[in-house]
Amino acid sequence: MADTVSPSLIVRIPTPIWLLGLIGAALLVDVALKPPAVAQYRPAGIVLLAAGLLFSVWAAATFRRHKADIRPSSSNHPAFVTDGPFRVSRNPMYAGSLGVAVGAALLAGTWLMWLVPIVLFLLQSFVIIPFEERSMRRAFGEAYDGYSARVRRWI
Repeated sequence: MADTVSPSLIVRIPTPIWLLGLIGAALLVDVALKPPAVAQYRPAGIVLLAAGLLFSVWAAATFRRHKADIRPSSSNHPAFVTDGPFRVSRNPMYAGSLGVAVGAALLAGTWLMWLVPIVLFLLQSFVIIPFEERSMRRAFGEAYDGYSARVRRWI
């Protein structure tokens, strides 16, 4: 079933592009302004960045195995994926991207880099995920409602 509302530009731009764009912009401004580190812990940053990337890759591979459409703006839902990382999170790719963003913030430690996970979380929580949830509810109805009741939005 098609989503009756056209996705906004925010939804049409894939989250990895948002993530890389925000990190790139923060790095460029960091290089220009050379702000001091405010909260930096590189070992934890490396671990979070790697864990976030692995969680996202696992979720994407699970989608591919089920031949599900990975684009958030898609109204085509050929599969309802509830296994793999989707057993513990309805949005493991988004959770993983936040892990990458927090990891990058811990690596750089500057206030500008700490804005990246905040902005990404706001985009995901208030624009992208609600759009997807409405679309999934229209496509899968009670099955999606039951899944939403059992599995948390994040972790």
